Amino acid sequence: MALPQPATTRPTVRVSRGQAMAEFALILPLLLGIVGGGIDFARVFQGAMTLQTAARNAAESAAYSATTPAQAQSQAREVVCTESQDLPGFVPGPGGVVATCTSPSVTVTWTSSIAPPGNIKYPLVTATVTTALDFELLVPWPMLPNGAWTLGTTQSFSIMQGR
Repeated sequence: MALPQPATTRPTVRVSRGQAMAEFALILPLLLGIVGGGIDFARVFQGAMTLQTAARNAAESAAYSATTPAQAQSQAREVVCTESQDLPGFVPGPGGVVATCTSPSVTVTWTSSIAPPGNIKYPLVTATVTTALDFELLVPWPMLPNGAWTLGTTQSFSIMQGR
């Protein structure tokens, strides 16, 4: 007569592949949102710095060599358009001419004064350049209207012309 064999218990093995996939599916949108936000923030920061530099250079150019408000507007627009042509939201002028772009917008206030410290021979010229650009984002963020930010800056430069 044979003795009964004791029941062997197998250790239970948990398969966690499904759990890991479910956790990844839950975390993925959050991770993509963080990465997308970081990329868009970096692009906006770079765009703001480019636009600020372009406005500063445009104000200096207009103050240094322009002799009329119309000439100052033309010079400032050319400088801003040339320096910001690689930004998202840039729109070249008619016929694709970069120097006459329609976006970013450029407004120039140019004044010349012979009052002290200026004089007739060396007038004190001040140029103030204001720019605005509708910056297109990569990710259409729901809290931003039209998925865009408006970047803008104002820069001034004064110089005694002719010195």
